Amino acid sequence: MKHNSDIIIVGAGLVGMTAALACAHKGASVILLDGQDPAAHLDADFDGRASAIAASSYQMYRHLGIADRLGEHVCPITDILIADGEVGGYISPLTLHFDSRDAGDAPMGYMVENRRLRRALFEAVTAAPNIQMRAPVRVMGFEETPASMDVQLQDETLRASALIAADGRNSFCRKTAGIDVSEIPYKQKAIVTTVVHEKPHKGVAHELFLPGGPFAILPLTENRSSIVWTDKPGAVDAAMALPEPMFAAELARRFGDMYGEVGPCAPRQAYPLSLQMAETYIKGRLALIGDAAHAIHPIAGQGLNMGLRDAAALADVIAAARGTGLDLGMNLDDLQVWRNFDNRVLAASTDIFNRLFSNNIAPVKHARRLGLGLMDKIAPAQSFFIKEAAGLHGELPSLLR
Repeated sequence: MKHNSDIIIVGAGLVGMTAALACAHKGASVILLDGQDPAAHLDADFDGRASAIAASSYQMYRHLGIADRLGEHVCPITDILIADGEVGGYISPLTLHFDSRDAGDAPMGYMVENRRLRRALFEAVTAAPNIQMRAPVRVMGFEETPASMDVQLQDETLRASALIAADGRNSFCRKTAGIDVSEIPYKQKAIVTTVVHEKPHKGVAHELFLPGGPFAILPLTENRSSIVWTDKPGAVDAAMALPEPMFAAELARRFGDMYGEVGPCAPRQAYPLSLQMAETYIKGRLALIGDAAHAIHPIAGQGLNMGLRDAAALADVIAAARGTGLDLGMNLDDLQVWRNFDNRVLAASTDIFNRLFSNNIAPVKHARRLGLGLMDKIAPAQSFFIKEAAGLHGELPSLLR
């Protein structure tokens, strides 16, 4: 039975393109499908967000040549400062400071704008000889046979050993396969934008816990920072409706004077937040990765990194099967074993932290502030969390080492 490729990946987002490159790096042939025109994905207004790339994830981008393509558009995260307080008011002096120098010389991670990362990945995908990218195309369905996964497009059928779904929270592949999801909606939305400020950030990422949700200030290049402003839906809707000068004034109130004058320099976007976990990542010759498998609260900036670790683990699973002459599509269970526990622990942790910090209950508020202050004094605990933020714990896929 002739196959068009070893694997077919549906979804050419950040995780889908990374998975294609990782599997191709291990010798697999890949067809990458997406429903949108790639040119639309590369438009600066398509996605105004920026992403925190953990140190281990960035190591994979070094292996794949993406780090070289990103060049000067990457900003290292050297420090993380966590505090608890009130909007425009009291900030607890009991803060938690993570300094990457306490666990080695390397940064804990890197900030990069999604548009920059998407372009670097797209250029690498189109240059890879064993990746075919087809977009825009519409996947009509798929059918598993004893020896293949057949994917129906509008005008042809493609055949591969395995189908990888990287098509997001509302995954068509997951729904078609009948895989259930558990979802917990948060009574929160997040505003994402970029600001420019007068004073340098020096690579420091700030996480300020406010009663409505965390307010994150994440360092970008050129005296800019990415903002992830989480709050109750009504407050977010009201902020999104503000005229530009009033929105800028509200942002400045939350910043205080630590960076001098500050103002938006990119469009603002708002997203509803929820926790979503697929009941299984594997069904026959189908595997779910990225947001198709799991989506978490942005409180720790680990959502994309979970998907990138999925991609790296998938590449090792595919490589192991190819190296022993096994059927790729019938040996995907190792991906479930490898990634399920890690993803569920991280999802539960972010859920607990968000619930603990996104409230104004006096006893809880005082306890968490004291906890931050105590944690700041315990060096072994700090080292553990720094390595966790850098993605350096657990059994790492080869590309992350």
